[in-house]
Amino acid sequence: MNLEKTIIKGGIEMTKSRLSKGLALLALSASVGWFAMPQATAAENILTVGNPFGPISLDPALSGNGRAGTWLLPTYEPLVRTRADGSLAPALATKWEVSDDAKSVTFDLRTNAKFSNGEPVNAAAIKKSIEYFVNKKGLFSANLAALSSIEVLSDSKVKLNLSSPNPAIVSLFDQNWNAGAIICPELIDDSERLKQESCGAGPYVMDPSASVSGKSYTYLPNKNYYDQSKIYWDKIKISVFIDQNSGIQALKAGQLKLLVSDPFTGNANKNSLGPDIRIVSSPLQWAGLVLTDRGGEVNKALADIRVRKALNMGVDRDLVAKAMFGDLAYGTDQIQVKGFDGYDPENEKMYPFDVERAKALLKEAGYGDGLTIKATYVSNTLNDALFQAYASQLSQIGVTLVADPKQGFGGLTKARLARKVETLLFNTNSGVPDLAKFQTLAPTGSLNGYGTVDDELTKLIDAASATTDPSVRKQAWKEVYHRVMDLAWFMPVLAINATYFATSDIETPEIGQSIVLDLAWVKPAKK
Repeated sequence: MNLEKTIIKGGIEMTKSRLSKGLALLALSASVGWFAMPQATAAENILTVGNPFGPISLDPALSGNGRAGTWLLPTYEPLVRTRADGSLAPALATKWEVSDDAKSVTFDLRTNAKFSNGEPVNAAAIKKSIEYFVNKKGLFSANLAALSSIEVLSDSKVKLNLSSPNPAIVSLFDQNWNAGAIICPELIDDSERLKQESCGAGPYVMDPSASVSGKSYTYLPNKNYYDQSKIYWDKIKISVFIDQNSGIQALKAGQLKLLVSDPFTGNANKNSLGPDIRIVSSPLQWAGLVLTDRGGEVNKALADIRVRKALNMGVDRDLVAKAMFGDLAYGTDQIQVKGFDGYDPENEKMYPFDVERAKALLKEAGYGDGLTIKATYVSNTLNDALFQAYASQLSQIGVTLVADPKQGFGGLTKARLARKVETLLFNTNSGVPDLAKFQTLAPTGSLNGYGTVDDELTKLIDAASATTDPSVRKQAWKEVYHRVMDLAWFMPVLAINATYFATSDIETPEIGQSIVLDLAWVKPAKK
């Protein structure tokens, strides 16, 4: 058997040719038909975008982020923007200063910014928006759990105080982390309207009359945007393409200019795009299983660390990466990928692919005759394929992985809140560890559904968060993530590239540490 062409050994075989055929067949049953989209003329100057995710919510306090937060990018201006190289650019804030103890940050605001409804963007509005974000207790409210108070120092100066240090606090208010999506006071006071309207200070404003909930959303220029020269489009239209192959067809037909995608689709289509479509990608995500039920509340086997370690030894990561993603991924057992603090090449040796050792661990734990584990995930082209790959791999060690697909993030959130998730098949971004920890490791994090706490890990995180010395921080975060791996709270499989498709008539920014391809920086190509 050719291991480069086959994802699994034993069980269900999934060859690269079969994956490609499966993808082609999926195009016949697209959730949003590309043929139904009207083709824009060149004179209309419309940026058409396809996204595999419908919005969890249009309310920034309740929305997803990253690719799942694409809907916020045209309309909500952050306090700062993170560039591809990790540096910060001014947005609503023109400058900022973090205190020496990293327990406060002061933002100076531009004085000419207004929300789309004409209200001024001032310190009081910033305070109100951030407090609303925290109080709504959405997916990322845990990021600001240490926020103790907000002081309005003047109309154009606001200070945030923290109960514990966070040297990366400014980055929480960029275009990726939703606390930076500043909402106008009027809609905070009438927040039901945020379900179908936008009211930010970004370059565009959503047009509800031209939008179809769950399918497509249209944005028009914001006449109150502080820099009209940065409005590059007469209109932006973002449509849902759950099936990526229908998105590829829409690109080829000229009905999309940009497709938010994944490396699976990228690898499958890279040789058939033609001269006018390119792949835009950057290595920054990890994919695998979040072993959520670490206390055994739903599946008692997952409370046994031997079981969790066996799972980590039961997957040939390099094989899966090469077969499914080509050069757009590599195998890893870490949730901080190369290029981000916390990654340590030595940790890659902790869980080698070893079927016999994995079986022995399961036998020691009392599961020598087999084990069934449920994987919950949002159903889409990428996740459906990943489930098959993981299930096939784990079958080699006697583990049956059962699919529990959900339609959209809303279904996933309901399952998480109902405490019915055993494992979560997920891919998410690495990042500045002071921020990435909130989603993955914090007791209230969205990927820590049962609030698991480890005292040693908590001490290591506190120590890493407390230092501002770059060299000390780097080593401290390596120790944090070594402990995470030792606990086997996750079963990472892949480090994957964030992947987009773009046509030749648009210019796109680099992604890098921006994490997302910021629609505010997408321009018409120069002719």
